[in-house]
Amino acid sequence: MKTVSIPWSAWYNTRKLELNFPEDWEITVSEMRGGTEIGELGIARAFANPIGSPRLEALSKNAKSAAILVDDLSRPTPAYRLLPHIITELSRGGIPVEQIKIICALAAHRPLTRDDLIKKIGIDHVDSMHVLNHNAYENLEFLGHSSRGIPIFVNRDFMSCDLRIALGMITPRGGFFGGGSKLLLPGACGHVTITANHRYVREGFREHLDEVARMADLRFIVNPLLNAELEIIALVTGDPEAAFWKGVEYGKELYRTSIPENADVGIFNAFPKDTEFVQAGLATVPMSGTKKKLLKDGATVVICSASPEGLGWHSVLGPGTALAGKPAPPKRRTILFSPGINRWDAKMKHGEGYIFCKTWPEVLDVLKDSHGAGTRAVVFPCGALQYGGD
Repeated sequence: MKTVSIPWSAWYNTRKLELNFPEDWEITVSEMRGGTEIGELGIARAFANPIGSPRLEALSKNAKSAAILVDDLSRPTPAYRLLPHIITELSRGGIPVEQIKIICALAAHRPLTRDDLIKKIGIDHVDSMHVLNHNAYENLEFLGHSSRGIPIFVNRDFMSCDLRIALGMITPRGGFFGGGSKLLLPGACGHVTITANHRYVREGFREHLDEVARMADLRFIVNPLLNAELEIIALVTGDPEAAFWKGVEYGKELYRTSIPENADVGIFNAFPKDTEFVQAGLATVPMSGTKKKLLKDGATVVICSASPEGLGWHSVLGPGTALAGKPAPPKRRTILFSPGINRWDAKMKHGEGYIFCKTWPEVLDVLKDSHGAGTRAVVFPCGALQYGGD
């Protein structure tokens, strides 16, 4: 048997999972370009040279308090590594630690527990600082309507602070990139705002995010880019728009992935966004970002997700929500491989027509029923981070 190792289970005993294939199959592993860890010196250099903005220390001199948005465990952002640099800058500018709030920008996801927070921001910050979970249903401030007519409700604790910062990360999402103002909307907005934004804003999606960021006076972002080992390989800081677009430039190169054509089987791993199954669809980002014909007619797709948290939770786009609607049947034969869920979870999320497998040997048995000698299979080991743009 041929063997390919893929990274598995971000935040939960991260390790390698071995996938076995028949000897007479042709296996291609499409890796992203990646990069090397920039280290503490590289991080400090990024804070000393913000893009389109004075450095955070200077901004702090005109503020008495600060709020820092961080994302949750559905994203691999190593907030615990970057928060000390942010807090140092704020302190040098005159904002005491007692006047800094760390707000988990959950959007429509579940709250973080103490154990989750220790993973995300580090035990020292958990034990010594004012740390809050965003609530999309309460504790909101109404800022008015955006130019698209969307009512904008934002976390009141965030708005109560003078200096507002977002610590997220740059990630490919197929036709666009996440990061920048996206941690504010949907991250720290109300359920009504999140739902309306998803439902009605199609054209100019990023422009609308930036408009809402200006309404909320988001002043500064800190956005790393990561490699397959989840090391920081680049970091942008500064103005929410200027720094974000520089991060996208980096992302198009560092996350760039060679896309083969006319494969019989495409295997997409959701790592490092594989904590819960509701995020598993992000595994196919490389396919949605390319114009190439990656898969031939009659091909099989395999979506892999460790899902240690199980099905997961999304109150706007999760199973049974109005925006999720009735799941559509797959466009091509699709296998859902996830040890962390059962067939009922898979059916709730994706509906009928999908093949659910809990182990890799089950997946391989299903594949061999339709694909024989000479099968061309391509593996995307970090699908949720890989950019297939042409």
